[in-house]
Amino acid sequence: MSTAIDAFDSLLAGRQRILLLSHVNPDGDAIGSQLGLKWLLEAQGRQVIAANQDGVPVLLRADQVAPGWQEMVHNPMKPKRRGNGYDLVIALDCSDLPRLGKAYSPALAATPLVNIDHHITNLHFGAVNIVDPAASSTAELVWRLADALGWPIGPQAAQCLLTGIVTDTRSFRVGHVTPGLLGVAQQLMEAGASLAAVNELVLERRDVDTICLWGHALAELRLEERIIWTAIPQTMRARCNSVEQSDSGLANFMVGAVEADVALILTERADGLVDVGMRAAPGFNVAQVALALGGGGHPRAAGCTLALPLEAASQQVLAALKAALAQQRHAEQRP
Repeated sequence: MSTAIDAFDSLLAGRQRILLLSHVNPDGDAIGSQLGLKWLLEAQGRQVIAANQDGVPVLLRADQVAPGWQEMVHNPMKPKRRGNGYDLVIALDCSDLPRLGKAYSPALAATPLVNIDHHITNLHFGAVNIVDPAASSTAELVWRLADALGWPIGPQAAQCLLTGIVTDTRSFRVGHVTPGLLGVAQQLMEAGASLAAVNELVLERRDVDTICLWGHALAELRLEERIIWTAIPQTMRARCNSVEQSDSGLANFMVGAVEADVALILTERADGLVDVGMRAAPGFNVAQVALALGGGGHPRAAGCTLALPLEAASQQVLAALKAALAQQRHAEQRP
């Protein structure tokens, strides 16, 4: 990490117009790490644009949890934003270049790129790669970066980074929570961040349309070979006012079923693609399945996007999961 941070510091020197990107269908860590780094770089005198093709999820559109969220743009290549061009691109919380979606234009290919991420499936696609799968979140890595470079962390940056850490650890309830991470959270709170705001406004709240969608999705639950799964077609979304990005958290709920080792949700998008979300119970790994299907993630939380009809996507992912889980169970039985 220290070598990568030194390389980042050298690459940053003299670069003023910086573009920050994160993965499609962003979560709290993607937005939190992105906006947190934006605040930090602006405090260092840089001009920074933060972009994501899908924007900021509804529950993160609050200054109490993601200050600066209003400045997130969908298309960073509009002339009024691009100016004379970017001289550095930083990808956050993204395991591979295609996952940046339309926000990463081919016109940026010649611009140096820094890759900051904690996914075990990260492909190290940057000129500099600050990648640590043992980290709780990308927001934690941004904190480490700021700490190593001696950058002060103001209250806005602190809030964004705490939001990233808390949402990716489900409020310190999953793996990678260490005494050191709790110390980082304490420092961010001392800098002005609110833990209660993240818990109350992001983790504990749902709108009525989301509750409606969860109800329909749960009514279609199936259990096959300890895989609990459901599919969300566009027709189901239509019954709930076509709510978008509202299946987040549902997979975490489903994987709590005692009869399941893996939870799977397949969501049909308006453009015909299918988003696949997987969660694994302790002792099981879904990251390699996601990677084989063109996605990525963590051992216990991973996903991908498939250009298939919903039924075909369901069959393909279920077959891959069944084979992977059978292999993992067999490996566990070996002496």
